[in-house]
Amino acid sequence: MIKDANRDELVKHLQANDIPCGVYYPIPLHLQKAYADERYNEDDFKVTNQLVKECISLPMHTELDDEQIKFITDAVLEFVNR
Repeated sequence: MIKDANRDELVKHLQANDIPCGVYYPIPLHLQKAYADERYNEDDFKVTNQLVKECISLPMHTELDDEQIKFITDAVLEFVNR
């Protein structure tokens, strides 16, 4: 997982480089219907509300080789250092 304030632009950059990535938690738990509770309000989850806008998941599995890891890392660094 990686956190970047420009998450959506980073996703586009990675996709343009054929690197799969995902936003696995676009809606925080406290806003999902199953967890709705009137005792809570938005200000109770400031960190969660911020993180849900900034986090993406990068490829992570046992079949990634060193070359692929370097390619992914270089693409992320290219975006971050621009």
